[in-house]
Amino acid sequence: MTARAAIPLILLCTTARAQDLPGLLEALSHSASNFAATAPGLTADETLEQRGRRGFLEVLKGTIIAPRQLEIRLQEGFRTHRVTSFYGLAETGSAKVLHEIRKVTSFDGNPVADATETRHALSANMRGEEDRNRKILLENFEHEQLEGAVTDFGQLILLFTERNHNNYEFYLRAPLALAYRQVAGTHGVTVYRERGTERETTEGEIWFNEETLVPERITLNTKRHLSKKDVIHTQASVEYTSGRLGLVPAKVVHQQFLNSSLLVENLFQYANWQNSGPEMIP
Repeated sequence: MTARAAIPLILLCTTARAQDLPGLLEALSHSASNFAATAPGLTADETLEQRGRRGFLEVLKGTIIAPRQLEIRLQEGFRTHRVTSFYGLAETGSAKVLHEIRKVTSFDGNPVADATETRHALSANMRGEEDRNRKILLENFEHEQLEGAVTDFGQLILLFTERNHNNYEFYLRAPLALAYRQVAGTHGVTVYRERGTERETTEGEIWFNEETLVPERITLNTKRHLSKKDVIHTQASVEYTSGRLGLVPAKVVHQQFLNSSLLVENLFQYANWQNSGPEMIP
C-alpha cells in the first residue's frame, strides 16, 4: 500500500517542480536520452500524403546562386501522391548515426513490384558520411516523383540532448511548453542542392505531457532568403506518443512556403510499431 501510494506522489512532485525552465529542460534531455537508447531497431508502417507544386519555381531572371537580381514565378497547380513504406529507425554508417530508412511498398495505390530493387533498402549500403547518407534518402524519394522530399524528422527530439542545450536559447512559452531558438551548432535543417549543402538554423516550441513530462509535440521553423523580397519558409510539427516501446513519432507535418504561397506539404503517419531489432531492418 505504501509503495503504491508513493507513485502518484512522485509524479505530482515532478510535475510541480518542472513548471520552471530548468525542470522542463531536465525532462527534455531525459526523454531525448531515452529515445536515443530505445529507437534503434524500431519499425512501423508509414503513410505519406503529399501535395506539392511540380517543379516548384521558374526562374525568370538571375540565378538562385547569385540572387541579387533574381525574379521567380511559381508553377501553377498541385500534384498529390500517396506513398506507403516499411519504415525504420537505424544507426547507420561508421559513426552509428540514427537515421530514418524506408522501403516503398506502394505508390499512388500501385504496389511496388520488387521493393528490394526500389533503392529504398538503404542501410546495407550506408557506410559513407552523414550528409551523403541523407542525400541518398532524399534522392530515392524523389526517384518516385516526389517533390520537396524530406527525411529524418522522426528523430527531431535528438536535437535536444543535454550536450546540445548550449546550442539553443530556451524560455517558457506556457507552464508545459518551451520555446527555443538555435544560436550555435551545426545541427538543424540541412538543404541539399546541386552545388552542395546548406544548414538553416531553427526555432520552435516543445510541448510536454502534463502527467509524464514527456514531449508530445515539437515544432520547427526556418527561413531562407532567395532574394530581397522572396523568402522560403519551412514549418514542421512532430507529434510523439509513448508506449511499451518508448517514445515514437506518430505524425509529422512538413510544409514549405515561398513567402505566403504553399510549395509543398508532406503528411507522414505511423502505425504498427514493432521492435524488429537492428538485424531485422533491411
